[in-house]
Amino acid sequence: MVTAKTLQLNIDNMTSDGQGVARLGRDVYFVPGALPGEQVTVRLDGRRKKVWMTRLVSIEQPAADRVIPDCPHYQRCGGCDLQHLAYPAQVNFKQQRVEREFSRQGLVVPEWAPPITAEPWGYRRKARLGVRFSKDKQRNFLGFREAASEHLTNIDRCPVLPALPALDWMRWRDGISTLQGRDRITQIEVVAADNALALVFRILKPLSLADQQSLCSLAESLSADSSLQLWLNPGRDEPSVCIFPQQPVELVHFVDEQPLKMQLSDFFQVNGPVNRAMVQQALAWLQPQKEDVIWDLFAGHGNFSMPLARRCQHVSAVEVQADMVSSLQRQAESLALSLHAIEADLSNSGVLAHLPAPDKVLLDPPRAGAAALMQELNARKVSQVLYVSCDAATLARDLSTLAAAGYQIEKAGIMDMFPQTHHVETMVLLSYRDKRRG
Repeated sequence: MVTAKTLQLNIDNMTSDGQGVARLGRDVYFVPGALPGEQVTVRLDGRRKKVWMTRLVSIEQPAADRVIPDCPHYQRCGGCDLQHLAYPAQVNFKQQRVEREFSRQGLVVPEWAPPITAEPWGYRRKARLGVRFSKDKQRNFLGFREAASEHLTNIDRCPVLPALPALDWMRWRDGISTLQGRDRITQIEVVAADNALALVFRILKPLSLADQQSLCSLAESLSADSSLQLWLNPGRDEPSVCIFPQQPVELVHFVDEQPLKMQLSDFFQVNGPVNRAMVQQALAWLQPQKEDVIWDLFAGHGNFSMPLARRCQHVSAVEVQADMVSSLQRQAESLALSLHAIEADLSNSGVLAHLPAPDKVLLDPPRAGAAALMQELNARKVSQVLYVSCDAATLARDLSTLAAAGYQIEKAGIMDMFPQTHHVETMVLLSYRDKRRG
């Protein structure tokens, strides 16, 4: 013990969200920013659920995998949490994390595919930055929220976003600070398509014409090597309005060599190279044939649906939002693809009972998983199921349900969609085996 409020600890493990874990007697300590094998000094920050929360004070003995973070804002910004860990070790940590969750559910994977990775910097195609005007300090703050805090960390550049002149946040912060309505902007959303870059400003009240012209002038000065678009979003379900340029191009990104149209509000995978490799792996594993009946559940804007529809004629793309369903149908028509877009709330069991029996199912649910669909898949006894997940724990839970009903895991693999963070995507291929037949 160093003082009454600090301790020296030996880190022996990591939590699923990347915090170091130490044990001293019967007590357990979580240490953000610490790595296994390190000896660290920490400051106690309270006890929650029999675990001490701490803050890292100093590292007495660093781990071999520790690196100096590339981002000068890393210690405060809450956007990344693993920049202090060498990238190969990040991937290994995520692989072990998924395997651990599977083991807890008694799941066996006969074959692990090599992890899908790409350049770990400059990858993030979508992000939302906060903007706040401080009356006390009479200046604007622009950046990401600090870890476990509502405070914003001012950032100048973000190394996980594309390295484009238009993403010079110091210039935008300075520009916003000169506006008459500088307290009316609350967020800036980055949408980096393959053919253009859109910045969407969320505003509480309309900006004056003079303020809009100031933003457009700044956008023009920053758009030398990128097709920059500037949009204003008043919220309250009102549509965004483009103020620069006068005639913006339609945003697209390429998946399976197809240009998929993107709406500003669409969900799409933020890592383009990893997403393209993920889609190709899904196609290689699922092997869609022309006459296959395939369901794509939680279809989004067609990331998997459109590649599947290029290869077979009976694809049902299911989504919960009516506008997304319409977008899916328009997307398919623009690509001359045969696809049936269906609106259904996939959090309710039984909503797919009216659909014809599928030969194969692909599902890519949100973090909460797809517990409501397990009964449907079990009843259908689908020949092959490809499950893509962004949460290893809910994935393992759902796979356990399928395994109990006769599905067997054929292969699995992780995709590092979010380098420098603890988040991990996983793909699993299952086939149905009737237990009565062995």
